[in-house]
Amino acid sequence: MSLDYHLILKKVVEYYFLNSEFKSFGKLEWCLPTEKEIKKTFEKRGIKILRQRIKYFKTEEFQNQPKTNSSDYRQLLISEIEDDGVFYCIYDYRTIGRMGQKTRYKFRIEDFQQSMNLSDLNIKLLDKRMIMIR
Repeated sequence: MSLDYHLILKKVVEYYFLNSEFKSFGKLEWCLPTEKEIKKTFEKRGIKILRQRIKYFKTEEFQNQPKTNSSDYRQLLISEIEDDGVFYCIYDYRTIGRMGQKTRYKFRIEDFQQSMNLSDLNIKLLDKRMIMIR
């Protein structure tokens, strides 16, 4: 099943970020946890982590607006959609002096397996967490 991540990202903006003016949209991929992170998490919490949701890299760019006189830069990236319809978005905001923040949003597409018509997607916000302050 091939998904159009750009259209899903547009739906997310339409539902949750209507007043934001993004300069860039793209797709992200999570970095695998290091052996040190796995060991530290196991010692601290007693669980072995298989993935982390903070470090990532941009794999694809859907849209990038040309430079403007504004010092604000807003970027929204989408992760792969998991089997249960859960996906993440990273909202990266930068301003003068590269100050800003990154916020991770966790979404779920309701009835993911049954409804793949992008015009009637029901996307629910599950969690919002700031992951970095510059």
